[in-house]
Amino acid sequence: MTSTRLLSDLRAVRRTILVANQKGGVGKSSIVAAIAVAVALRGKRVLVVDADQQGNCTVRDLGVADSDDGRSLAMTLQYGSALEPVRDVRPGLDVVCGGKLLAMAGTVVTNAEQHGIDPRQNLLVALSALVDSEGYDLVLIDSGPGDRGVLDLLLQVVSWLIVPTKEDDASIDGAELLARRYLWARKNGAMVELMGMVLFDCNPRAVRRNEDTLGKIMDLLEGTGIEPFKNFIRQDKAAALDSRAFHRTAEELIDFAPPRNGDGADSDDQPSKKWSRDTEPLATDYQKLTREVLVRLAAGERAKEGV
Repeated sequence: MTSTRLLSDLRAVRRTILVANQKGGVGKSSIVAAIAVAVALRGKRVLVVDADQQGNCTVRDLGVADSDDGRSLAMTLQYGSALEPVRDVRPGLDVVCGGKLLAMAGTVVTNAEQHGIDPRQNLLVALSALVDSEGYDLVLIDSGPGDRGVLDLLLQVVSWLIVPTKEDDASIDGAELLARRYLWARKNGAMVELMGMVLFDCNPRAVRRNEDTLGKIMDLLEGTGIEPFKNFIRQDKAAALDSRAFHRTAEELIDFAPPRNGDGADSDDQPSKKWSRDTEPLATDYQKLTREVLVRLAAGERAKEGV
């Protein structure tokens, strides 16, 4: 192994956060979009990498109109080509799109060694080059729930991991499976660190039930020294429907009014009905979580610099 390869194996892309759970529907895409938009709205440069072949973060949450369906990311993994983000999806926010073309990524990763391909190194080099050239302050990666090979690869490239979960047993089980992949990655030299687990889509009034779920999360984190995130994301079905219908985060929906009839309303891309009356409580949850993530990120960076 050359010294260059050895150094690359010990690297992670700075300020890159993977949001993952091996169960779908636990808020990964929504959390990535909300944090990304919140940070970009406050004048920072943010990159979102949608590594999910469903592409929900790209299309549904952020409303990227000219998505490449995951082509750029798939080409990077297989051939080491440069990542090509869609620029200024919001001011200061770029997106490497996800989508159906990532379906082949799992096969590429699984069969990489026998074909002389190193998709992990390909992504590490391409992502590092893009971050360095564009000066992103934060990179957020949304992962798909099912492809373990791609998940393992991402865990070897990022510097931080956030695990969202709902209160149901299937979501907790998905988080536990993800925790095993995280420990496997760490055992094999990955520099990723677990930032925490966050409770998603919960009822703020169900105090005892939420405490029970947090207890299960604490059991999963036992011995790691990591605390669950103090801030959770409440259940708001109307706001969730509007977020994806209008491709806006809860924060962006606060002052948003859909077009009136006759102004392009009721098209496939622009419905006229807004179901949520007040998204500010949900937006506040996301803002509090964003602040907590940034505080933990800063503290983690200081700790790493002190080593």
